[in-house]
Amino acid sequence: MEPSSCIQGDETKKRKLDSTTNNEGSPVASDAMDLKHLLDHHSEQMRRMQSQIDGLVAINSTLQARLDDQAERRVEQVDELREKCDVLESRFGSLERCIQVLKKDVSWTYSAPDIPRSHWFEQGHDEEYADNMEDILNSIKEDTKCVKKKVERYCCGCLDNEGQLAITHDDALLPHFQELADAIQLSDGIREFTVDNIELHPSALRILCQAMEGKVTNFNFCSVRFPGQDLVECFDIIAASIRRNYALERLLWIDNHISSDDQADLIIESVMDNRSIKDLRLIHCFNQCGVNGCRALAALMTSGRPFNHLDFSDNGLSGIDDVAAALATNPQLEELLMSGKELTDRDAELIAHALKQNTNLQRLRLRGNNITSAGIEKIRTTIYDPSSLNAMESCNHTCWVDCVKGNAIGNYVGALGVNEDDMTPRQRRNRKLYLLLSTRNLDGSNARHLNAELGEEKYTIKLVPKVLHCIKRYSSDKTADSTVPLSITFELIKSWMMPELFENY
Repeated sequence: MEPSSCIQGDETKKRKLDSTTNNEGSPVASDAMDLKHLLDHHSEQMRRMQSQIDGLVAINSTLQARLDDQAERRVEQVDELREKCDVLESRFGSLERCIQVLKKDVSWTYSAPDIPRSHWFEQGHDEEYADNMEDILNSIKEDTKCVKKKVERYCCGCLDNEGQLAITHDDALLPHFQELADAIQLSDGIREFTVDNIELHPSALRILCQAMEGKVTNFNFCSVRFPGQDLVECFDIIAASIRRNYALERLLWIDNHISSDDQADLIIESVMDNRSIKDLRLIHCFNQCGVNGCRALAALMTSGRPFNHLDFSDNGLSGIDDVAAALATNPQLEELLMSGKELTDRDAELIAHALKQNTNLQRLRLRGNNITSAGIEKIRTTIYDPSSLNAMESCNHTCWVDCVKGNAIGNYVGALGVNEDDMTPRQRRNRKLYLLLSTRNLDGSNARHLNAELGEEKYTIKLVPKVLHCIKRYSSDKTADSTVPLSITFELIKSWMMPELFENY
């Protein structure tokens, strides 16, 4: 071979070798198999990278959840500290007022000047009014004396003027209010304080409300009138006192008209800010000037505050969509009263749907509304649904409803199976399930219903002993006139899957 031919052959081999390498010196796929291997290699790298990314995302989500949880706990801690600060501030103010009272009167004498009978005549009042005022003043003196003696769990009713001539504001009463307030201020606490059928100006409210802060457990505020020009100031004083009274557990507000949404918001917000109030009764105070109490009631129910008792009776409630929606969220509320004349069958249907979602409400009072037998039936079906065992199991076993009773529902005759007032939810559930089995036993249909509800497949056989056991267990809470458990057991042994049971076991 000639030298020139050898040189050309070497150059050709070199070019082929160069063509099989890339610029970085890495091998390049020379055929389809090598290309597929390279693509698989890159795909595997991508999967590993994606797996690493997913892992980082998961770690980030976990860290974010921890941060959110910590932030939530910090918010709760801040709220708790703020609440404790508010209580301490209120106690400090109460102690400061106690010191002022002690500085003013160390002899504990009743120093308010007597009001002569002629004074009331000069103000244009008659003999009956003067007699009533003498009784009121004597009651103030008596209550002041008892409070100073630190009578345990004392109920202060000296300003309870229910059924008498309405008392109008008079500056001559202020020193007597102050004597009573000073005694309350120095007391260890008053169980109940009632103000009824009296006109109160801001001057009187400041004296009485300040003294009650941190001292009065139950405050009854009924048929109190405020001068029109001072209405806003009066509501401000009352709301501030409610907010600061850390001892207040029950607020009864009856026949004190709330004539605007601003007034309603002020009272409701003060109640929600006060963490000690568990019992709130706002009765016949809304809808006098177009203010609907549903808005206020829904706000309370969705506030996150636990309440034992909310009474919104005689408030002309109408359009309770928001209230029913709030009830369906299962708020921490034990008893709800909406007695009156405005609720209709549509409202009853909304309440029935809400009760299906609610397991906290224990008592619901709807007495006196425009709910007919059709509306009551909607609620009753939520409590007792005999269409199947599953439907009965899913019923509301927690809430006693006053308009759904035993056999008779007003003039409407319905089925048994209501939530009896003196039973636990489990006992009610057991009684209803046993009542359903007893009703079916009357026409011997338990086997047919159980086949339809549980199926006739092989695994159903395993349920037979459990069903027989449940009959005995449910019977412990049956009514006195219910079918005896032996009758139901005999029916099932006679007609429900016994051949299959003995064949397989």
